[in-house]
Amino acid sequence: MNKKLAIIDLGSNSVRMIIMKVYEDASYKMIEQAKEMVRLSEGMGEERILKPLPMERTLDTLKLFKKLINVHQVDQIFPIATAAVRIARNQEAFLEKVQQETGFSFHVITGEEEAYYGYMGVINTIKLESALMIDIGGASTELVWIENKQLKKAVSLPYGAVTLTEMFLPKDTIEASAVKTLENFIKKQFDKIPWLKEADGLPIVGLGGTIRTLAKINKHIIGFPLVSLHNYQITFQEVLAIYEKVNHGNKAAIKKIPGVKKERGDILTAGLVPIKLLMEYIRGTQLIISGNGLREGVFYKNYLAMTQQQDLVEDVLLHSIENLLINYDMNRKHCYHVKDLALALFDETKEIHRLGQEERRLLMASALLHDIGMYIDYYNHHKHGFYLVLNSVLNGLRNRERLMCAFIVSNHREMKFRENWRNYTMLIDKNDHDIIRKLTIFLQIAEKLDRGGYGGVKNLYCSITPNKVKIRLQADHPVDLEISGAMKYEKCFEKIFHKGLEIHANIFH
Repeated sequence: MNKKLAIIDLGSNSVRMIIMKVYEDASYKMIEQAKEMVRLSEGMGEERILKPLPMERTLDTLKLFKKLINVHQVDQIFPIATAAVRIARNQEAFLEKVQQETGFSFHVITGEEEAYYGYMGVINTIKLESALMIDIGGASTELVWIENKQLKKAVSLPYGAVTLTEMFLPKDTIEASAVKTLENFIKKQFDKIPWLKEADGLPIVGLGGTIRTLAKINKHIIGFPLVSLHNYQITFQEVLAIYEKVNHGNKAAIKKIPGVKKERGDILTAGLVPIKLLMEYIRGTQLIISGNGLREGVFYKNYLAMTQQQDLVEDVLLHSIENLLINYDMNRKHCYHVKDLALALFDETKEIHRLGQEERRLLMASALLHDIGMYIDYYNHHKHGFYLVLNSVLNGLRNRERLMCAFIVSNHREMKFRENWRNYTMLIDKNDHDIIRKLTIFLQIAEKLDRGGYGGVKNLYCSITPNKVKIRLQADHPVDLEISGAMKYEKCFEKIFHKGLEIHANIFH
């Protein structure tokens, strides 16, 4: 296969592109991304005509994208145009000029298609069952009701951050009366959606530039310690606090708020109105930020078909981990065997660790990724693993879980990793640290039991006495080396669980 795919999202406010490489083994990774704020919908107004200057800015950007595509020798291009082009009366003339000057033949998608691709970008990268998704663009807003991972209902409203700003907040100063008029307008749009109240109380997933800016402001306010925005979560009270910060005063002052890009400051207030009102409308208490949207949705739709997989990724976390294992050239057989042994230890010792399925899932992820740092170097690979787990594309984990996974990976050789968990008390507490220690000891023992990487220990069983945990291994040849390695953690095990550790093997042929 070894195909390179470019997905271009020609939006109303920005034009964005990702280039993805899909390998023979069906793994993939992003090799390029680019974006530019072009404000294509600027000045369209009721006449719905794309104006010369925004069209010129857009064309210049697309020509740059074309150069990147040529440099990377892309095999297939998916140029998608959304709301601004969709509603433009001079759409045909503009797209013809684009094709003449860049060679791009844009597919203008409907509002429903835009909602579907946003849904595909979210559902394949965030662990969700049911939710309400909102995608606030420059000239449209999409709402998607997700139930049991399926798209149940979707609607596209022909209003976005740019168009709402031009309609209601065109002045340099934001007036309270104008904001109130805008709020009433959006409420009326919501009232026209018959199924929206049925999504009452569901978690809300937000995507688009306005939502990402909201998250960046919040991160600055609370001093959030991680970089990733994907799967970042904000409470309604936090959304309201930021909204009240930007719903009055001078737009120039908004541009100076930490987290706000200058080119987005003037449209931020209008862009936040739909999300604030939606959370009130369905009594949503939490907003989940998705860093993925239309472009990723177009990718997954085509990738899954190309590799003859199901319509949706079955398990977001496992799919993401499997892709990382291949990307980082890890010994997958060893990783999966260590995972099986670690989970066997977890299952056999429930009465002493008293942890649940969430922690088991965390141990599974950590065990599979424990050697990820080997991609950089063998020496200190546990330390490299900490950084890679925090910064690689690892979907299906919340930020707290990702951080805990990073600590488990970094401690899988010895619990002396110098990165202090107290530096991350915003995300994890003392109880989480205790969970990390318990899961880490299971991973440490499991890794030593597959020290040679050839699966000599086939399975294990535990018996628990008042003073000891006795591990009985099933092996097809002597595993003295493995037992010796695992017993090095005897003191640590006893410190955590207040029981001694004993390991013996049953050899069968």
